[in-house]
Amino acid sequence: MDPTDVNGQVTFESREAPLSVAVLGTGIAVCWLANYVGMLCKSYQDRTYAMALMPLCCNFAWELVHGFITPEKNGMWPAVYVCWSGLNVAVIYAAMKFAPNEWEHAPLVQRNIRYIFAISIVGWITVHLALVIHMGPHLAQGWGAMVCQLLLSAGALCQLLVRGSTRGTSFFLWATRFIGTSLCLPHEILRYHYGYTDVIFNSPLGWWGTAAFFILDVSYGICLWNIYKYEETHQIKGGGRQKRI
Repeated sequence: MDPTDVNGQVTFESREAPLSVAVLGTGIAVCWLANYVGMLCKSYQDRTYAMALMPLCCNFAWELVHGFITPEKNGMWPAVYVCWSGLNVAVIYAAMKFAPNEWEHAPLVQRNIRYIFAISIVGWITVHLALVIHMGPHLAQGWGAMVCQLLLSAGALCQLLVRGSTRGTSFFLWATRFIGTSLCLPHEILRYHYGYTDVIFNSPLGWWGTAAFFILDVSYGICLWNIYKYEETHQIKGGGRQKRI
């Protein structure tokens, strides 16, 4: 890819990011690393999975595609993708280990968790690769991330409401996810200001996706707070479900 387009605008790889962009990018990376570690700890604490299964597969597939198949060539992001995907392997292992605890009502799912993960991850890899072929790796990275985030936010909210408890979640997990993704907005605004051409937020679909994320994740925080207060009032431990080994 040429380092500039016909108007002389800057693409993702053509130069080192300005300090303000790099600082925000570091914040995004650190928040999500903390979120992965928190999910792993919470999974073993509550004997369940923290991230809904389909968003987890989509997110891992995105990291594999953009971290290893079409990797970035500059800055910190190659190392970040390696760290994210490495931790995500552990998160997925914990999810496969404890997911049967959540699917006693659906034996077909309970007995085939590993196959569901494998098929879902392969399926989502093909989706992200199709985006790369359709629009190039840099735009595909941004739009793929938005798909992952909206699926994650919607899945997390649905999972919280279906479980009706704080089992598998916490304010730390919500805060690191919310802050980590919220930092993407000023990060992309600054990149647009500096002339980068692969900024997806500068479009109607990008604006819609941003609004949808904030609506879903703020709703999640409100619901989590109400469920937490209910459990605290009624002294419910472990989300009302007996923990299994």
